[in-house]
Amino acid sequence: MDGDFAEQTGLPDFRQAPRPTRVYSGRRNEGANRVSVRDSSHPEAGPVERDLTPEASREIHDYSAQFDWGAETAGALQLSVALLLDVTGDPGVARRWCQLFAHKYVANLPQEWTVPEIDIDLWLYCFENERPGA
Repeated sequence: MDGDFAEQTGLPDFRQAPRPTRVYSGRRNEGANRVSVRDSSHPEAGPVERDLTPEASREIHDYSAQFDWGAETAGALQLSVALLLDVTGDPGVARRWCQLFAHKYVANLPQEWTVPEIDIDLWLYCFENERPGA
């Protein structure tokens, strides 16, 4: 295919994506589940790490006061909403896809995990652009 892939197909060319700006990590620690976000979108300041908390996502849909993963639980649904909201910044996307994302993705995460934001972007892209009957 000659020329720019994105221009010819109208689709984003994920092969041209820069390194992920955010990487999400989950760990279980003494009965508490901690999810952190390492953001490298500001190279001059260096990577910034912060906790991802349920509060903002609970304004979209209140499934649980804490995060969980590795099973289909209310906490996994809350983490699903939080990850989708943090990656897209769009409450509608988080609301629309949280149950399927929890079922297909979050419920299958291991005890400790690390996920770059592009993995979540690609998951969304695939499901939002799924062809009927495919």
